[in-house]
Amino acid sequence: MLSLSASFLHQASPKSSGSSQGASLVRVARYWMCVLVLGLMGICSPLMRAQEEANGSQSATVPNQSAMTIGPGDLIDLSVYHVPELILKVRVDSNGIVSLPLIGDLRLTGLTVRDAQLLIARELIERQLVKKPEVSLFVEEFATQGITVYGEVSTPGIYPLMGPHKLYDAISAAGGLTLKAGRTVTILHAGRRASEEVIDLSGGKTLEQANVTISPGDTIIVSKAGVVYVLGEVNKPGAFLMENNTSISLMKSIALAGSTTKVASLKHVIIIRKSSEGTVEIEVSLDKIYHAKSSDLQLHAEDIVFVPLSNVKAYGAMGIQAAIQAAVYSVYAVELHP
Repeated sequence: MLSLSASFLHQASPKSSGSSQGASLVRVARYWMCVLVLGLMGICSPLMRAQEEANGSQSATVPNQSAMTIGPGDLIDLSVYHVPELILKVRVDSNGIVSLPLIGDLRLTGLTVRDAQLLIARELIERQLVKKPEVSLFVEEFATQGITVYGEVSTPGIYPLMGPHKLYDAISAAGGLTLKAGRTVTILHAGRRASEEVIDLSGGKTLEQANVTISPGDTIIVSKAGVVYVLGEVNKPGAFLMENNTSISLMKSIALAGSTTKVASLKHVIIIRKSSEGTVEIEVSLDKIYHAKSSDLQLHAEDIVFVPLSNVKAYGAMGIQAAIQAAVYSVYAVELHP
């Protein structure tokens, strides 16, 4: 564009301008023309980029329906190239049949979108209506295949959301997350081989990235929040949920357990944690944390906090390790505090 403008200006400039005034006018004209061209380029470029991004995002959100199954009540958008009679929208009746011009009744229930396209193309060829039909079929509304939402949502169930939706739409339809909801959501996509998709709601993804597209027939499973166990010399031993996808500290877990008893050993609290290498025992001094001589610790899901007696001899022949093991086994018998 700049080269064309320069060429135009070169041709428009007088070949013989004997006066300095004429040359000055030409220079001024060239200057303002360049300013105008650059301004137009500055305006058009962002608009073109925005249009390209919009087109890209739109194509990314449209799901591949080829493996989805057609059912009664679905609204189908059919288009056959160069056949105006077969450019229409038609709804599958309760018997799974659609009535199409030139072809008649066809049973589409139970077929995938791809199979339905092939069936219509084959019918057109057999009836010698079109030699090489180009059939496009899109399910605009799914009436029978709902989205299943269960796990830690307020009202688990099957929801008849028409067409593709976003993850947050499905969770909202199920009443939203409960306080016991975990950090991950597992999505089982219908009609896909590698169907499982795990979304980390508290990970590095933004809210928009986590809000993936959901299609009819998909299943959404909201995980349960992690649990920590506080046992031994506390007033209310039990299991405690990490509510609202938040972490829980050692001091908070002790507070949830009603604080320690009078005979608890505050200097030898043990955290039992599972790792890839097996079970790890971490000894912590609650006394130092109480007196701000040591920082509080963040617990992990499935951690077991064991508060022993101040007099280790009170365990007798059983020993401290046996007492810890007994406390660990008692995890399955303690009451789960909400």
